[in-house]
Amino acid sequence: MECWHCERPAHAACKFCGRAVCKTHTQEKPYILHSYRTSAGEYKALVVAGAVWCGVCDPQQDPVLLKQLD
Repeated sequence: MECWHCERPAHAACKFCGRAVCKTHTQEKPYILHSYRTSAGEYKALVVAGAVWCGVCDPQQDPVLLKQLD
């Protein structure tokens, strides 16, 4: 595969969108593996710091409503 940005050989794929990126264009972003609610009512998450990010895609903070799947 080739890097999305420069078309040189890729070394990783974006965790969020799957675009291929080389070492030069790889960026990092935290990635939530799992979220849960504790018995005390707090919301917590298991997060991987430094997940590969292409720098192009825009992971949404809030869920997206899918009206067509009714």
